[in-house]
Amino acid sequence: MPAALGLSSWRWSNNIKSMLLLLAFPLLLLGLLGGVFFAAGWLNLDAHGAVDPRFLMAMGFATTARTPLDLATQAVWDYWPIVLGIAAVWTLLGYLFNDAMIRAATGAKPIERSEAPKLYNLFENLCISRGLTMPRLYLIDTGVMNAYASGIDEASYSVTVTRGLVERLDDAEIEAVLAHELTHIINRDVRLLVVAIVFTGMLSFVAQMMWRSMRFASHGRQSSRGGGKGALVLMLIAAVMMTVGYGLAVMLRLALSRRREYLADAGAVALTKNPEALIAALQKISGNADLPDVPAEVRQMFIENPPSFFALFDTHPPIQERIRVLRAIGGVPPEGDSVIPRAGRA
Repeated sequence: MPAALGLSSWRWSNNIKSMLLLLAFPLLLLGLLGGVFFAAGWLNLDAHGAVDPRFLMAMGFATTARTPLDLATQAVWDYWPIVLGIAAVWTLLGYLFNDAMIRAATGAKPIERSEAPKLYNLFENLCISRGLTMPRLYLIDTGVMNAYASGIDEASYSVTVTRGLVERLDDAEIEAVLAHELTHIINRDVRLLVVAIVFTGMLSFVAQMMWRSMRFASHGRQSSRGGGKGALVLMLIAAVMMTVGYGLAVMLRLALSRRREYLADAGAVALTKNPEALIAALQKISGNADLPDVPAEVRQMFIENPPSFFALFDTHPPIQERIRVLRAIGGVPPEGDSVIPRAGRA
């Protein structure tokens, strides 16, 4: 049996992590900015080991920045209001349009009660049982079987299911999947995931902007001074900084605990009192859940994200392991066994 779930602590932890991510976001952008200018200064040292004054003047910096560290510090000091402004605008856009951005990435469309009365009734009953305002329902028109929850507050919470899931699961199994996704909302998992997606998207955006800026600056230097080799090295440094930003984004994704899926599974059992339904749903979903056209950052929100070649990069526990835990939680015997003791057994 798993250890005590500690759901209140888990929700509080998710809220804290969301806030820390938002605070770390501009700091990381400033760190990347300083790293790029440190590399640029190091590539433009003169014969005396100081940053070339001509380079400083061309970049609009005071010639008192004698070392690469001086240049990086001055760049951070000069540009921090711009960086913080960009981070604030991006965060605001993420807050206002996270639902639209994620729906655009998955192709989800609103579904009305008249189109799916059974789906609406199942979901509404679950929400009433917990005294929750019913999140919006969306549908992805694909035969693949999957579902996800999204949103950062009551106004943007939503649950999305695929057409294949609705058509191929029975009522109890659909209810179990909806309960799983509703638990993600209750546990604040969706808020943390949306913040992480917005954060990762901004890292990618800034890395690309750095690359283009360095290419432009390098082209100008090459045209005026014929420094083709230096321009190439400078572009290489920019590419390295892009790689660092992407690597940090991947680390952020890996830092999101896979335990959230176990807790959502347990929450679904608590809501439906039917572990067998979720077990059956996961068995049907397994091997039929892949949506390769959806960005990797968004696929981590789904009830199942098929395993990658390297298990280290998996965002979900294996379905068979989740089923094993569900059987333990619900007192369901292993497949093929019976609850009736065999002859000779105590």
